[in-house]
Amino acid sequence: MGNLRSNMTDEEWDELESKVLNNNHYDNSKGSLYQFAEDKDLNSYEFDIVKRVVRCRKKGNFIQDLEKTKFLIDLYINEYEI
Repeated sequence: MGNLRSNMTDEEWDELESKVLNNNHYDNSKGSLYQFAEDKDLNSYEFDIVKRVVRCRKKGNFIQDLEKTKFLIDLYINEYEI
């Protein structure tokens, strides 16, 4: 099994890249969230929570996105307590 890029045609890759780069909630002009997560050594829960909070105002589903984030925080707490 290869990486995502090796499993796609050039056209599929270009289409995916265009979709990702043209979404206004993926604004990386001040740095990538992925780089921030790596620099801060965030686990997957922490990264997802930060990502959702940072992007919720830009996606247009503010309340729904924050509700999902609350659910994720509760899930993280439950997993952490185990």
